[in-house]
Amino acid sequence: MGNNHPSASSEEIAKVRATLEERGIKRVLVGGADVHGQFRAKFIPAWRFAKDPAAPIHISDVIAILDIEDEMIPRPAGYEGWWPTWDSGFEDMECVPDLSTFTPVPWIEDGAMVLVDFRDHGGRPVRALPRNVLRNVVDRATGLGFTPRMAGEYEFFVFRETAKTAREKGFRDLATLGEGATMYGGERAHADLGLIGAMEQACESIGIKIEAAVTEGGPSQYELNLTPQSALRAADEGFLFKFVVKRMAESLGHTATFIPKLGAGGFGSSMHAHQSLWAGERNVFFDAKAPHGLSVTARQYAAGMMRTLREFTAVYAPFVLSYKRFEGGAETAAGSKVTWAVDNRTTAVRAVCGPEAHTRLELRTPGADANSYLAFAAMLAGGLWGIENDIDPGEPYIGNAYADPAVDTVPATLGEALELFEQSEVANKYFGEDVVRYYTETRRWEVEQFNSAVTDWELGRYFGNV
Repeated sequence: MGNNHPSASSEEIAKVRATLEERGIKRVLVGGADVHGQFRAKFIPAWRFAKDPAAPIHISDVIAILDIEDEMIPRPAGYEGWWPTWDSGFEDMECVPDLSTFTPVPWIEDGAMVLVDFRDHGGRPVRALPRNVLRNVVDRATGLGFTPRMAGEYEFFVFRETAKTAREKGFRDLATLGEGATMYGGERAHADLGLIGAMEQACESIGIKIEAAVTEGGPSQYELNLTPQSALRAADEGFLFKFVVKRMAESLGHTATFIPKLGAGGFGSSMHAHQSLWAGERNVFFDAKAPHGLSVTARQYAAGMMRTLREFTAVYAPFVLSYKRFEGGAETAAGSKVTWAVDNRTTAVRAVCGPEAHTRLELRTPGADANSYLAFAAMLAGGLWGIENDIDPGEPYIGNAYADPAVDTVPATLGEALELFEQSEVANKYFGEDVVRYYTETRRWEVEQFNSAVTDWELGRYFGNV
């Protein structure tokens, strides 16, 4: 992908400078998402940022090979693609502020925040990093005459624990917000309003609107729904939403986690993604004369997401633990069945039909641990592939797909999912072979770390019995 996103306009720069002065901003958090979805950033003094708000900030490319616990991942044997190392000196990347994302942040003392696009010294996007991956696929949609709109529904657990006390307990028997699970529980929602309200208010303060908040099916579990936005904005909001939720929970002496599964049985945490394609003011997924009001384009998009579901599962479920969420069938509601339906939550792809403005497709497979940029890029890539190749999804499924052994399921392990992803024609075409190789190797590292670990379960089961 070339450098086809121009730098900020003089009007944007003037607006940022005025906001810095009017709001008394003293520091700006400048950064973005790494491959795991972690926030990699710097605080820049406002006086420096104001000199040229569009100027690149430099961050070492070491962030691209840090694992989720900040251990450096060594270059894989035989790997020839882009991979920062000590041999290259861990060069700086140019982190170019996207001033459309600049916002004061009331809950950061005298602070503001802006997201960046990671580029190399030649000004070219670092293709493997998540925001650039999504930009690339969105550009493809734009070239076809479509504007993708997306919205995420994010589930998470909150506990009356600090990070320290949770770790001391081994992350077991944590103090929940209430006793048991109360799905759609009005009393529980009211009781927790101080916490959830703080999260909503913090989101609103940086321009993220919360459409609904609901107690979920797991103990101490919530779901907050974001509003439809352009694909890149929706991914930015999903990324920042996690940042807000964790920080607000911490400020109140709690801990929030987007871990996909806490234990055997019961619900995990998902990221349900709603999407549609627009041409100007027209939702191209809607056709009043078609069955269910779904256009041919919507059906093709649904078919593409469905047919590429297994090969993109490594993106929707990026960690070893992610696959525990798919175990148990209907009781987990994890979108593990590879089929589509109309308003049926037992299938991976769910068509939501209604007036033109609300007609959309929902993908239920991604876990809450998914990187919103990469997950949105994967589903958009699958959908566009379905459109470009005129794929038909067949008739929508009727019944309980979880109870139907004839319906295929997503891969059972991250290792299996990676094999499918690496070989995927669609992933290699729409993401780029270099991006697929890089992402695959970062996930293989996760598998290797798990395989080399000795767990409490293994010690307890085998120590005295072998």
